[in-house]
Amino acid sequence: MTVSSLAPARQDRRAPAKVVSSYNEWDPLEEVIVGRLSGGVFPTWQESMRATMPPSSWRLFQERGGQPFPQDLVDAADEELDGLARTLAAEGVKVVRPEPADHGAELATPHWVTSGGLYSAMPRDHLIVVGETIIESPMSWRCRQFDGDPFRPLLKSYFNQDARWLQAPRPQLTEELFRTGEHDGWAITEFEPVFDAADFMRFGRDLVVQRSHVTNAFGIRWVQRALGSAFRVRTIEVNDPHAMHIDATLLPLAPGKLLVNRERYVPTDLFRGWEIRQAPRPTLPRDWPMYFCSPWVSMNMLSLDERTVVVERQEEPMMELLTDWGFRCVPVDFRHVYTFGGSFHCVTVDVRRRGSIGQYLAPGR
Repeated sequence: MTVSSLAPARQDRRAPAKVVSSYNEWDPLEEVIVGRLSGGVFPTWQESMRATMPPSSWRLFQERGGQPFPQDLVDAADEELDGLARTLAAEGVKVVRPEPADHGAELATPHWVTSGGLYSAMPRDHLIVVGETIIESPMSWRCRQFDGDPFRPLLKSYFNQDARWLQAPRPQLTEELFRTGEHDGWAITEFEPVFDAADFMRFGRDLVVQRSHVTNAFGIRWVQRALGSAFRVRTIEVNDPHAMHIDATLLPLAPGKLLVNRERYVPTDLFRGWEIRQAPRPTLPRDWPMYFCSPWVSMNMLSLDERTVVVERQEEPMMELLTDWGFRCVPVDFRHVYTFGGSFHCVTVDVRRRGSIGQYLAPGR
């Protein structure tokens, strides 16, 4: 197929007032963090992972937690991450990267010990920018409690340039947080506030969030209270028994244009008046190694502006849908990154987009 390259150039809007300024997923992108995989290790097993991780990975995590990922797969994925960084720079976006890090050191608190951390590949899991504030999330996987360390130099730099920087309360992650044995509910309780930033999606004044096996109602209330009355946090239902991160369930690509997962999306009045299209089924081969997630990570894309989307090069049905919908596609090889649990949206944090707050969703609670 031929990917359209004839769309108009990206349109400017008013310049943001701060170095950190991003209100939604589609305003013109000016600065972005892109993660790194090198130094990553298999996560140390905890029972709450059973609710979200592919069964094929359970024994692997139990036996190899804290040990490095296969080097050939890491090298291939890091080459793709570097390629994404080059592509974004060629599109006029400033790209920043975390510090190199070795995640293989044992982690310990007075309450627990893990064999190692995880990686610096998926900053969207840990960080979210809401307006002029950057928030570090309190993650429920013990092996991810120090995910933010490689990003600290960047966060300090943004703070020193007048950004607002919040870190959610450090969770204890004691056994009271986790449900054990057979249960029908979420893998986590309401013992303390926990959330992954990737369970939130930004729509200007509104943030849409899903409850999941890593995000509880306590965490959602903390986000609402931390942001104050300028923003509304809206919880939606999804049809995903393994819920963990919303960006493979729904993804706004432009004002009024929403891409959804045909298997997980539950219609809601929030998107009244929006044009909603179902993502095509992924094209990933069945035997492709996937440690953390399903092939639906194919819809985990990054908008550079209202007309331009970064998409995996081999997802041709997706590019056909987007081109028909009026978007310019920027194809990038990324299947080796899929292996480690994410794609373009997961591996990035959009620090600055040129635009203002706006209101895009239907009013209501």
